[in-house]
Amino acid sequence: MKYLVIFLILIGTIGMSSALESKEIKLDEPFMIKLHQRLSIDDLDVEFSEIEDSRCPSDVTCIWEGRASITLHIYNQTQYQTITLTTDETPTFHVSSYKIDLIDILPYPVSTKDISEEYVATINISKNKKEIVLSPLKQFKNGIPSNLIDCKPTLVLIIKNSDGSPACVKPDTKSRLFERGWATVPV
Repeated sequence: MKYLVIFLILIGTIGMSSALESKEIKLDEPFMIKLHQRLSIDDLDVEFSEIEDSRCPSDVTCIWEGRASITLHIYNQTQYQTITLTTDETPTFHVSSYKIDLIDILPYPVSTKDISEEYVATINISKNKKEIVLSPLKQFKNGIPSNLIDCKPTLVLIIKNSDGSPACVKPDTKSRLFERGWATVPV
């Protein structure tokens, strides 16, 4: 009987901790994500994979305030992308039809304590109000493979034969470019 009670308490504790971890995350509501944690929001999976923190510790006087950068792995049904959000330079990034904002990174460093496993980032993910699609070249330079580049709704994707870079063109232009040997179909 004693072992049954201990077993039930253990099961209840595990159930409570998993219920706290699986909090539903909604668009346009800031949420916290721990280092090495993976969460789902809408049709995206977001994983906080690493951090670089050069912010000046709170108990030290520094010339430069420093900055912190987090790396997120973003997964959706068609692609995987790694993005970096930085506190002072690029706190916002656009992925597909989503806007991802870095709001805060905690805890703030202290020179006398190792906080490397305690990091939590507060981010907000929202749908782009109007469909913002980066140019094909900007998407390509951000690490999106050529065959997964998004084009504006009225355009189609082609790959230039000369350098393998992506381009978005009108459908009637696409056929002329193929005829001239200027482009190929994305694989």
